[in-house]
Order: sequence, then C-alpha cells, then structure tokens
Amino acid sequence: MSNRYRGLNRETIARIWETCHKERDFFVTLLKDFVLFETPTENHDRNRDFLEILAERFDELGCKVKLLPGGKSGGQLTAHLKGNEFEGNQLLLGHADTVWPVGTLEKLPWKQSGNIITGPGAYDMKAGLVMMITALNVLRKLELKPKLQPVIFINTDEETGSQDSRELVESLAKTAKRALVPEPSLDTDGKLKTRRKGSGIFKVEVEGIAAHAGIEPEKGISAIQELSYVIQTLCDLNDPERGITVNVGKISGGSALNVVPAEAAAHLNVRILAVEDMDRVEKEIRSIQPVLEGTTVKVKGGFRRPPLEKNERNTALWNLAQNISGVMELDLKEGTTGGGSDGSFASLHTAVLDGLGAVGEGAHSLSEKIFLDETMDRVALFTALLMAPDVQPER
Repeated sequence: MSNRYRGLNRETIARIWETCHKERDFFVTLLKDFVLFETPTENHDRNRDFLEILAERFDELGCKVKLLPGGKSGGQLTAHLKGNEFEGNQLLLGHADTVWPVGTLEKLPWKQSGNIITGPGAYDMKAGLVMMITALNVLRKLELKPKLQPVIFINTDEETGSQDSRELVESLAKTAKRALVPEPSLDTDGKLKTRRKGSGIFKVEVEGIAAHAGIEPEKGISAIQELSYVIQTLCDLNDPERGITVNVGKISGGSALNVVPAEAAAHLNVRILAVEDMDRVEKEIRSIQPVLEGTTVKVKGGFRRPPLEKNERNTALWNLAQNISGVMELDLKEGTTGGGSDGSFASLHTAVLDGLGAVGEGAHSLSEKIFLDETMDRVALFTALLMAPDVQPER
C-alpha cells in the first residue's frame, strides 16, 4: 500500500482479514435472526420493529442512534460513531425492507448448507446490514479508529424507490467524503457495481372519440390505434449502444368490442446509463404528438433514480478497493447493472462505491442465496475500506 493510504498498511489489512473470518459464526447467527424477521416494504410496523432491533445493535457498538418516523414508510435509522476527532464523514447506506411478503419463509426457508445460505432477503440485503455491524464490531475488537466517521443510514422503502427517504440520503451524502453501499454484488463472481442505470416510470394516456363500431364507426377515432403509433415512437428511443432501454410493459384500452375505443394507455419503464441522456429522453417522451387528428396524448411520471456513473471520484474509490483487495489476494472485478439503489442518489453529491455486499445470486427470486466464504471475504474488504482515509483527488 502506498503512503497515500496512511493508517491502512499491510499489517492492519492482515489483522482485519484474520479477525473478520473469525467472526463467521457471529455473522451467520445475526444473519439468521435478520432473515427470520420478515420485512416487506409495505408492512410499516414490522419494519419499524426491525429498525429498533438494529438500533440496539448499533448502540452496543458505541454509536449514537436516532430512529426517524416515516411519512410513507416504516421509517429510517441514522447512527454514527461517537467522537469529534474524525477528518470527515463516510456514509454507509443500506435498507431493511425486502420484496418478500410475510410468510415467504414457508417456501424459501432459512437454510445453511455448507457454503450456501438461503432465505428471503438474505442476499438483498440483510447480509449487507450484518456486514455493517460485523465491520464495526471488528474495528472495536482491534481497537482501530477510522479517519472518517462512519455514518449509517438505513431506510425501509428502497425496494419501492425510496420516495420517503431520498431527501435524507442526499442530505447525508452532501456532508460525506464518500458513500459505501453494501448492496449485493453483481453475478456469482461478486463484481462491484461501478455503474448503475437510472430508471423512470411513465404513463402515456391517449384520448380518442367513442362511436358505435357497427353503425357509425366513421364518427369515432380510435385511441388504441393512436396508442399503437405512440408505442412505435417509444420503441424507437431504444439505444443499446448508449445503454438506453424503453420497455412498454403494460397497455390498456377500450370498453367493448363494438365500441371505437375512446381511451387507451401505456405504462413504460425507462433505463439510462448517463445523466446527460436523462433529460433528453424524458423530453422526447413528453414531446410525442398524436398522428390521428382528434386524439390527444398526455404523459405522466418521470425518472425516479439517476444513474450511478463511473466518474473521477467514483473511480478513485474503485481504485482504493482494488488496492486493498490486491493485498488480500482477492480477484476483484467491476460491472454494470440495470438495477437501482440509493447509491445513485448519493452519487449526485459524493464518491460512491456500490455492490460491496454479499456474493451470491437470485435477488428477488426464490433461488435467492449467498455464498458464505466469499461473503466473509467481502466483510474484510468492507471493514478495511472503513479504515482508509479520504482518497479523492485534490481540486
């Protein structure tokens, strides 16, 4: 390690590596407790109760903890290591909610079989929450103090877009030197997520004129026919080379087979890789004009998450992780994903490294699992990253 990473030398990394792997049983026991406590996003009471459990854990680790009531969610948790001798903040982002309804344990039970652990939310992202706790516990055992103060933020609505918590994420990111996000890694080889697509949800509504389809069809103007033209225009916005996808995933319209349809609608999901494309694509969607005279086209919705771009400050964090993983003799890779996370919001204001969480597969599916050995390697990497000083280029 170069002098730039003062306080994080090979000896310290070796101690972190060894201690983290000794915490394997601690990690598994806590993960089991978390997975068995099902927390679907829409169940606010369960999420509030789970945040209280997390609060106790962080309090035991010497953190000052605050629970925040949610307006449209189960609330949020903030915690930070006590002390005033830090050189700035580092934000640790996570979410307590999962996509799984209560009762999923009956068909996807907690199970440890050798190196594989299954259970609803184990991969996305209960393991990431356990990583935060394990990392702070290891630092305490080794009597290591980070240069940057760990500030933890955990919400309960990430799976539905973080509409209740986005403002808090961005506010904390503005005061942080960096954000580390132990969301699940990418693919079974555990790539870190150095690029994420931004996402938007739109609804295009078309109005036509109803008429009897048998007696006087000439007096009607078909909203469904107009919508078919709109859909072709939307599909033409796809640009795979730039990472732009426009998916019309649901359509509706009409009232009866013998009526020229007066209403029709299309729901679409849009993904983009570059911030510069976000405004342009949205403008093109909103500027769609009707082809058939007498019809109207209205567009609702918009982008919900910006992309996570591989900019200079994010690249500096990726390089830091590579250097640490090299000392640990880990083969660290990076990748791009179409899925979203709160790391994208944080990236608007600070350096972000995402996908630092569990190695596994099957997020949001009944094949959800983590690979324990590889995940414990990531616990060590995450803990070592907490000890690194600010590595951003001087301006």
